Amino acid sequence: MAQKEGEEATIHGDVLETILSHVPLIDLVSASHVSKSWRHAVSSSLRHLNPPKPWLSLHTQSTRHPYATTTHAYDPRSNTWIKISRPLIDYASALKSSDSNFLYMLSPSKFSFSFDPLNSNWCHVSPPSVWRTDPIVARVGDAVVIAGGACDFEDDPLAVEIYDLNARAWSTCESMPADLKDSAAAAWLSIATTAEKLVVADKHSGVTHWFDPVTKSWSDPFVLDPNQTLSSYNIGFSNNSLILIGFCRNENIDRVKIWRFCDEDYNLFEEIGEMPLDYVIKLKSKCFGNFCIDTRVAGNIVYVYNTWEAEEVVACELVAGGGCRWWGVSNVVAREGMIVDRLVFSCSDVGIKELRRAMAVKNWRFEEKFTD
Repeated sequence: MAQKEGEEATIHGDVLETILSHVPLIDLVSASHVSKSWRHAVSSSLRHLNPPKPWLSLHTQSTRHPYATTTHAYDPRSNTWIKISRPLIDYASALKSSDSNFLYMLSPSKFSFSFDPLNSNWCHVSPPSVWRTDPIVARVGDAVVIAGGACDFEDDPLAVEIYDLNARAWSTCESMPADLKDSAAAAWLSIATTAEKLVVADKHSGVTHWFDPVTKSWSDPFVLDPNQTLSSYNIGFSNNSLILIGFCRNENIDRVKIWRFCDEDYNLFEEIGEMPLDYVIKLKSKCFGNFCIDTRVAGNIVYVYNTWEAEEVVACELVAGGGCRWWGVSNVVAREGMIVDRLVFSCSDVGIKELRRAMAVKNWRFEEKFTD
């Protein structure tokens, strides 16, 4: 039957789902409220055509009162930067992150932390008994582990304490292994977490231990050895597998490679990708010529950046069945000249459920930024 004059054409079914697969995630929140059929189409499109991918979030914190924090997030699903307007975070001290989506502030009087996908919920508790300047901090199951980073002349630099999220209380644990004494700080260690354990690797030597918060004990040392000489070790968990992002020099060429460990003892491994040389060059410091990389990992996405100069971030998607897909991400914060204070990276799985709650309940605003 021919469409009557003046009657609007309707879009539904596979056609609607295909169109929605090209719409940025933040715009799908409003699209899901159009009707029940649109809500179903949004859900189906996200499930089958273009699923959400982990966001990279950049948090800048002013060093002046009221220590305002701004947040920009990169959504790889639509290759879009997003400015997030949110209430000010209650200031406790310098904002830090030593794990992919764990943000914290630690002062002598307060320990504040957040680990939900958008870091919208903050817990404010009493500080650990040992004062620390640069500890590793991570959530493992129902525990928050804080380890190392203490001043050698005052406290045990390897001290470990756990905050139980259920009991809301601190407890002391076995100290970090002695072979980590010279590197027992977040600047020198790379960490990865599961619901059961914390894995800690020395960035320069590859010496690794894992910590069990239930038994409050550390494993014997082992070395992540992909049969290549590395000068930088960074680890993360991707879809329940430990991965190693390593920097090495072969035939006088700087290289960045990724390996996946295939067994629980981290003895069996496979190389799954090497960063294109053009991106390796972009990560090298323009001022000092050094190569000091850090990473953030969530789901099947790895973000690699230079700790000293973060103008360019290199993203890598670990493809199902093997291999990697690499691309460069221009840092919108650096591009707009906003790095004047402290810059903190985090990475997490953000879905439409989290966005809907942030918009409707917390009244946050999300604004798309133009990309190159």
